[in-house]
Amino acid sequence: MFYRWRDKSRLNPAWMLAVAAGALGVLAIASSSYAAGANRAASDAVVAEAEKLIVQAGREDPVDTMKIHKAMNELHEALRIDPRNDSAYVDLGFCYGVLRDGETAVDMYQKATQLNPSGSNFLELADVYMRIGDSGNALLAANAGIVKDPRNARLYNAKGMALNDLQRFDEAEEAWERALKLNPNLKVAQANLDALNGGSSGRGSIVKHRRQPPTTAPR
Repeated sequence: MFYRWRDKSRLNPAWMLAVAAGALGVLAIASSSYAAGANRAASDAVVAEAEKLIVQAGREDPVDTMKIHKAMNELHEALRIDPRNDSAYVDLGFCYGVLRDGETAVDMYQKATQLNPSGSNFLELADVYMRIGDSGNALLAANAGIVKDPRNARLYNAKGMALNDLQRFDEAEEAWERALKLNPNLKVAQANLDALNGGSSGRGSIVKHRRQPPTTAPR
């Protein structure tokens, strides 16, 4: 009886096709994952080269916008290789910010957070919102980042800046105190807290978070 079952299974076309399809599916998934990894590695390599150009451009006074545009071309090439490379969008956002195109910069950072809703990406988004004077959305971005990375002191500093601009001073103080509790060495948060406690005149001297140029350090 057992022998006959094996014989029928071996000759059953539907069964054979199912097994073959399953095997091909496994191979396809493995191949797709390998290709995706290879694409991201190649894309990251292009991003690294673009970041070198951005750093070089920032060393010039005024900023070398020709190098910024060249870096942007590299970053678009990185996205052609891997459209899901959030790092490329972050750096594009920085470049558009340097060129004073705030609207497009926001769009780039938003795409980065959609692809990778990490605390660091939301920090970048909050920062660019602050730079264009949109404190409400800066607060939303900072809060979204805190959900993802609740121990990120820089996100609490960004939250404090947004709350300060919204004249919610008690909440801003709490945010900066939280930032310092998480990182006592975060000088910008301490400076902001000191300015806030200096009274109404001090509230105008809140230090904005400075977005550093991209680095080529390992991610």
